[in-house]
Amino acid sequence: MDKIRFFQRSLLGTECDACGGRVDLMQGGACDSCRRILCFRHLYGSWLARLRSEVLGAPPRCVECRAGRTPPPPPQTAAKV
Repeated sequence: MDKIRFFQRSLLGTECDACGGRVDLMQGGACDSCRRILCFRHLYGSWLARLRSEVLGAPPRCVECRAGRTPPPPPQTAAKV
């Protein structure tokens, strides 16, 4: 019988639009303003910002949008046919 692994890193993920690093879908996410998929560091910036988003229900806004800077648009990918 296989062991059940509870606190294991997620196998699902994608790439951060800001740094190109791996985004664990349990920690990172999409900015509500600019719609980019970002890692934890670029989306929240700190655990306090994540706490504000998770507990108080504030929409997740990336570090760039909170600072009032205009982030670059998400990269366009060609659709595979």
